[in-house]
Amino acid sequence: MRYIKCNCFKTTISTKLMSSETTTHRESIDADKVNVAIEALASGNIGNAESLLLEVIANTPLEYSNSEEDDEGISIKFWDQTNFIHYVTWQKKQGLLNKNICWIGNAYPRAHYYMGFLCVKQKQFDRAIEFLSKGQSLEPTNPNFVFEMALVLVQSGRRKESLALYDQVTEITPYVSLKDLAVACRGRGFVFIEMGELDKAEVAFKSSLQIEPNNDVALNELQYIKHLRQGGSTTFAEAVPSTVSDLSRCSVCGQEFNNGTVVSLDGMPIIICKQCDPKLTKKWWQFWK
Repeated sequence: MRYIKCNCFKTTISTKLMSSETTTHRESIDADKVNVAIEALASGNIGNAESLLLEVIANTPLEYSNSEEDDEGISIKFWDQTNFIHYVTWQKKQGLLNKNICWIGNAYPRAHYYMGFLCVKQKQFDRAIEFLSKGQSLEPTNPNFVFEMALVLVQSGRRKESLALYDQVTEITPYVSLKDLAVACRGRGFVFIEMGELDKAEVAFKSSLQIEPNNDVALNELQYIKHLRQGGSTTFAEAVPSTVSDLSRCSVCGQEFNNGTVVSLDGMPIIICKQCDPKLTKKWWQFWK
């Protein structure tokens, strides 16, 4: 079980009391299966990934809560270290963090999300929406479901509906970070380009750069907008990039590769090609702190 504890503060945070210890233990085991499925996705073994994810999804309890509280504190099923740190930092800034915060494994929302991601890659859009909608019902505060559903909609030609989803992510919350706001801005920018509204697209990408000034995606899209305004031809793009990292490229050098090292950092795949692996001067996980 992934378990990280923050005991720097004391508080009263009101959440719904969760399921039994047995159910929590089962989800911990299933969370490990999701990690294996992510590694299978990263290595291109789609069939194995789908089989594992569906096996986990079949275990989803009828009643599900993403947090539990007891006398020792509150436990929340974060997806990764970034989400955990953002939550703790946000609570501290709001003066709400007077209770121990523990991070425990997340299985069922993640399994639905990655099945949705897999279906998008296979252009099974209706099936993707089904899994993503169910996942969002399990964890409605997580913006990843909004972003992936927006991607499905724009790929299906439903641009206005896609834009409406991105417009839902406009402010920082305990579960929405500045990075998420930047993703939403870029998503709006991509949709506006698809709609031919270049001025609005430019505003959206520039807004994202105020949050992430050196983001290559936004900078490249602004160059593309300039290219279009000068009469350049449109370049086919599959659609808005997914919120899942590119599983075919090295996370260090960004180059495509066939053989390398796949590791799972708190449920998210980190892929390192063989050329970069021996060159690393730090352990792989130190690059992602």
